[in-house]
Amino acid sequence: MNDTLDRPLFFITVFLAMTGVVMIYSATHNAPGIGTSQYMMQSIWFGTGLIVMYLTYLLPLRFLQAGTVPVFILVIILLIAVLATGTTKGASRWIRFGAIGIQPSELAKIAVILILAQYLEPPRRNIRRPLVLFTACILVGLPVALILKQPDLGTSLVFGAILCGMLLWAGLSILELVLFISPVIGILIAVISGFNWIVWAIFMLTLFGIMYIKRPPISLVVALIVIQIGVGLTAEPLWDSLHDYQRQRVETFLKPQEDVLGAGYQIIQSQIAIGSGGMFGRGLLQGSQTQLAFLPEQQTDFIFSVVGEELGFVGSVSVLILFYVLIIRGIKIAVNVKGSFQSLIAAGCVSVFSFHVIMNVGMTIGLLPVAGVPLPFLSYGGSFLMTSMILSGLLLNAWRHRYEY
Repeated sequence: MNDTLDRPLFFITVFLAMTGVVMIYSATHNAPGIGTSQYMMQSIWFGTGLIVMYLTYLLPLRFLQAGTVPVFILVIILLIAVLATGTTKGASRWIRFGAIGIQPSELAKIAVILILAQYLEPPRRNIRRPLVLFTACILVGLPVALILKQPDLGTSLVFGAILCGMLLWAGLSILELVLFISPVIGILIAVISGFNWIVWAIFMLTLFGIMYIKRPPISLVVALIVIQIGVGLTAEPLWDSLHDYQRQRVETFLKPQEDVLGAGYQIIQSQIAIGSGGMFGRGLLQGSQTQLAFLPEQQTDFIFSVVGEELGFVGSVSVLILFYVLIIRGIKIAVNVKGSFQSLIAAGCVSVFSFHVIMNVGMTIGLLPVAGVPLPFLSYGGSFLMTSMILSGLLLNAWRHRYEY
């Protein structure tokens, strides 16, 4: 170790991943047909992830820049290939090589961060030009379209967070970003309001107010008006085109008590598990909800429920503090590195971690819909753990090259 390594970031990553191994063991050691296999696999992935993280940290900056486009093209090819070859639980998400499965949608997060960092790197780009924004959307939209085809709505959502976070970091103001993502906001408002035209009209008036304040280029104003009219006409058909389980997750979020044995079961059982943990928890391997497997997939999307039940409020807050410090360290790296390429990479990594933590914790306590978003380092899954370790490696790499332009 030397002064080029961000030690707090490194040790927080290691500790969170180790905590994940312990919690996965607790969640699965009594599960029929699973035993300790998932705990052992996560341990192997953790060891492999450490090596990959360290190698990512050592990558020369020029090598990273040169590999951006080839990595992006490779990921697109893999996403296309997975639609033809990979099927797990009714969805095409993995490519398997014997016993090893690769989830290209996880690798796409890294590829999109790298390609956006290179494309948005100033002074070559004027971030406020409609063509620049449109191209950035295409770079993100291509993998998202392929991921939605799998279908995997939860994973696709994180790419919106990457795009928004990196555009903000590249110089777009919050109000400009609101204008930029207003079509998506319009769709969400339409769904939440039950496609009420009065609510949508109020949103449009608010949007016009923001445009009056910011005075964007007339071409952008016209484009937004056309897009919003399109949203108003297509929001309901788009909603109807979603898979039943995707609509059900949103409806369950709004009214989980209406189907306590069906769609609302996961949220309610998760809340019971976290609430029963009290201040200090029931203790490792002692949580009744966890050990009796009342909560489906508790080792993946609902691992935070296991933490809440067995480690209690203190343990849950401790985990959240570690995530907070990790994200703050990532922001510090983005602020202090001299090169805009490294800074944008750091911003992208922070966006991924922030989105996953907020969404995962929010859905386990019932504040956000169940969207299939795992918790970094803690949730079971080799591809996701490897991606999280690589993201930490990219942050460490940016800090290592903080004096380079």
